[in-house]
Amino acid sequence: MEQASSQRIPLKRQNLASMLVDDLRKRLLCGEFSGGTLLRQEQLAQEYGVSRMPVREALRQLDSEGLVIMQANRGATVSELSLAEIDEIFDLRAVLELDLLERAIPNMTQASIAKSRRILEELDEAYANRDIARWGALNGKFHMSLYEPSGRSISLSLVNRISLQVDRYLRLQISRTEAMTDGAVEHKSMLDLCGQGKTAEALAMLATHIQRTKDQLISILSARHGG
Repeated sequence: MEQASSQRIPLKRQNLASMLVDDLRKRLLCGEFSGGTLLRQEQLAQEYGVSRMPVREALRQLDSEGLVIMQANRGATVSELSLAEIDEIFDLRAVLELDLLERAIPNMTQASIAKSRRILEELDEAYANRDIARWGALNGKFHMSLYEPSGRSISLSLVNRISLQVDRYLRLQISRTEAMTDGAVEHKSMLDLCGQGKTAEALAMLATHIQRTKDQLISILSARHGG
């Protein structure tokens, strides 16, 4: 089983827990630590050159996000989702995101559409550079920009939380398939439909987008685990 590296990573002595959360989340989402990896507080503290307290706070935050599972007197274990759990998460995403988009479209403005289009341009740039980590982060940002006009803060928070749990698996999918190409086409179509106020068509495109992503990911993970 993998252990956290002993190499020290210096951090500024301000907002340590927040900085640790951001850095550890990035490393988790990029797949640096595989599912089941034990992250010991004392090792992480040594690696970052800090005390154990901000490390503990950071791990608690990541636990609340579902990325790690806290263990008494040990540290945290990187969470690992089963195929059934991934299937369930995508079903939840479909319910929540379709509802959010339906509520958002009537409230979209030229400014909100322009914001989504700017993110889409950044996505295209990440695609051109085959920058999977950046593409993954911008993909989530683009989707959330479409849903924000809904004004449904609780639903938006839920979507963000459950999306984080599958993000590292999505990056695997992106690296193994033409998901970047498919996603770019679907994202542009979705945004155009939203801008035209074509709610039914935009919802159908989003449903197809989520289902295709789920099917591809489960197929990859099934093959990976010999099932």
